[in-house]
Amino acid sequence: MKRVNRAFTLLESLIVLSVVASMLLISYTIKPHHQQMTQWEPTFKSQWQQARLTAQQTQKNVTVTFDRDAVIFDRDRLKYPKGYSNSVSTQIKILKTGYVAPGTITLTTGKQTIKIIFSLGGGEYRVEKA
Repeated sequence: MKRVNRAFTLLESLIVLSVVASMLLISYTIKPHHQQMTQWEPTFKSQWQQARLTAQQTQKNVTVTFDRDAVIFDRDRLKYPKGYSNSVSTQIKILKTGYVAPGTITLTTGKQTIKIIFSLGGGEYRVEKA
């Protein structure tokens, strides 16, 4: 009686494993240095709220710096979305009560503009895109 082996050989298994590993490697994307606007806005909102809460809980003023290429919250640096920059470095002080003086931060790519407008009052802001 003739014996039939129906298993994969080691070579076939290695080929399939290398193809799957290659596909995973290609599909894995490294976190981009700059985020897209849809990802940046919620991250900024979260960091901003955290800075306000920190000021109120510690009863100390917190300074948020809008640098040329990023927003700096205490030790965290949040880069602007790809292509956007701030022409004027600006510091916004969050008082221990959570109050923020009114002001506007303008981020631009040359073609598109985003304005972060801080209204009078409790540190609320709105984003306008042009």
